[in-house]
Amino acid sequence: MSWSSRYFKGKQVWIKVDDAGQPVLEKGLVAMRYQDSETAKTYSANPRNLSETEDAAPAGPASTGKSPSAAKKPSPKGTKSASPPISSSEQATWGPKRISTEVPAELIEVAVPADGIVEIYTDGACSGNPGPCGYGVVLRDGDSYMEIKQHLGIGTNNIGELMAIKVALENVEDKGRPVRLYTDSTYCIGVLTKNWKAKANQELIKETKAVLADFDDLVLIKVKGHAGHPLNERADYLATSAIK
Repeated sequence: MSWSSRYFKGKQVWIKVDDAGQPVLEKGLVAMRYQDSETAKTYSANPRNLSETEDAAPAGPASTGKSPSAAKKPSPKGTKSASPPISSSEQATWGPKRISTEVPAELIEVAVPADGIVEIYTDGACSGNPGPCGYGVVLRDGDSYMEIKQHLGIGTNNIGELMAIKVALENVEDKGRPVRLYTDSTYCIGVLTKNWKAKANQELIKETKAVLADFDDLVLIKVKGHAGHPLNERADYLATSAIK
C-alpha cells in the first residue's frame, strides 16, 4: 500500500491506496494526510469528500439525504432561525441543561475515537409517551469529553430523540470536521435521512435537518439499543435520569 494525491475541500492531500490505486477503507473511512510525509499527522476522511482533481466537486455525504444542489444557503447576519419547535409555554417547563466534562468511571477504559473524528451518541427517553421526557448526549473528540442532559417537560420519546441529535450537533463548533453520530432511533434515521413522512414533530424535524445541513461530513449511524455498548448505555442513562 502507498499514498496517492487527492483533493479535499480544494486542498491537496494524500490518502492511503492499494496496489490498484483505490482508497483503502477502514469502517468506511480512508487515512488522509495534508503533507506527503511519513511524519505528517494522519486523519480519517469520508471518500465521498475526495476528488482526483482540484476543480472536481466531491460526491458529498449521502447520509443526510441531500443532493449537492440542496446545500443550505447562509442566512444574513442578524437573522434568527425558525420558530422553536415547542411553544414558549412548554419550554418554560424544561429543566436546565446539565453539562459535564468529567469522564465517568465506566468509560475511562473505552478507546478514544479515531484521530480527527468527532463521535456522538444520543438518546431520548419518555415516561408514558406522552409523559415526562428528556434527552442525553455524549460527545467525544480525542481525549475531550462532554455529556449533556435535559428534562423537556411533557413530550414524547421521539421528541427526546430528535432534540438529542439537534442539541448534540449544535455543540460541535467546527462543522467541517468529520462527525459520526450514533442513535438507536430508527424513527430519527428515517425522518432525517430517508425522507420519511411524519405527521408529528414537523417543525422540530425541519430545524434538525437544517442543523445537519451545516456539516460537510456527517454520518448518522443506527446502533442497537440496550445491547451493552458503553457509550450508548451512557446516553440512555443520561436521558432516563433527565426525566426523573
